Amino acid sequence: MPYITAEYYKYEYMGVEVSENDLTRFIQRASDVIDQVTNYAIDDFENLHPFVQGQVMKATAAQVEFYQLNGGTDISVTGDDATGVAIGKFSYGGGNRPAGNANTTIAANLVDYLLPTGLLYSGIGVVDSAY
Repeated sequence: MPYITAEYYKYEYMGVEVSENDLTRFIQRASDVIDQVTNYAIDDFENLHPFVQGQVMKATAAQVEFYQLNGGTDISVTGDDATGVAIGKFSYGGGNRPAGNANTTIAANLVDYLLPTGLLYSGIGVVDSAY
């Protein structure tokens, strides 16, 4: 299920311009990324608190914009040691890999939008009758 509409992306989020053909595809893919990042925690989007809905929508739009700015949804790491990168039709190789565990397939601000929602929590809830 897409979490935003083309109208939301264009007129509320005001993201960079994306062609109509790509926009529909990017929205669907970005919504899938939101589901993956949140471990499919969103069962019923309409029943989420309005603040959480807004943050999910912003995160989805940020991912759409990320796709547009980085050449589409075909983002991959190439080579055995991840020193070559291909983004859409653009690719390059060599150089040093950035320090840390940077994930270059999602927008950095996607996580920032989702942090205050609780959707990124991956722990186990505990219920004990002693409490």
